[in-house]
Amino acid sequence: MRKSLLRLGILATPWWAVTLLLFGALEPGYSHLYHAASELGAFGASNPLAMNVACFFLTGAFVALSGLGFMGYLRSRGESRAAGWWLAILGVMLAGAAVPADMELYFQSPWTVIHAFFVLFGVVPFLIAAWQTHSVLGRLGHPSRFLSYFPWLILPVFLLHGFLSQGGLVQRLTILIVLIWVSALSWHLLRRVDVHDAALSLPLVPAGTLPGRVR
Repeated sequence: MRKSLLRLGILATPWWAVTLLLFGALEPGYSHLYHAASELGAFGASNPLAMNVACFFLTGAFVALSGLGFMGYLRSRGESRAAGWWLAILGVMLAGAAVPADMELYFQSPWTVIHAFFVLFGVVPFLIAAWQTHSVLGRLGHPSRFLSYFPWLILPVFLLHGFLSQGGLVQRLTILIVLIWVSALSWHLLRRVDVHDAALSLPLVPAGTLPGRVR
């Protein structure tokens, strides 16, 4: 069960990228450089329901479920499950972006306000999950420099919004940092689960028995 949940975390990044490219191709005049991903699921878009469900909701669901897999991994090792909880909350925030925005009324519409809440505040559980993961992997004895430092690239990338006119590109880089980290974490954990399961499958050697003398 844990392996299946972690595999969904690995799938999150390519799934998001493929669905975004697909619905972007179906939207007349859409540019991945200048237009926000939210516009593909906004009221008046060509395929808003399909986009919101397939891209935003399912990607978020994959991340949330990988968080449950992370929690199971931590529980099996007697560790705090806080990092897994924050990863699951991140998934909920990503899935919440499936609430369609109104690009005409913009923030005068409650739909846009709700959508913006999930999009903007989703970075909070991401950074907390990254910090908690850095700590817990260190305690477990298998830290990862990539998982520890890569998430913080989101801060300088986010600041590019004030310098580049290609807002769509900056948004995609921001989301990719989040999802690549989730997929990398899921891959890292899946490998550890395989090692742990392999160790459990080894036959027990009676105490005092020398190697090579087991019959």
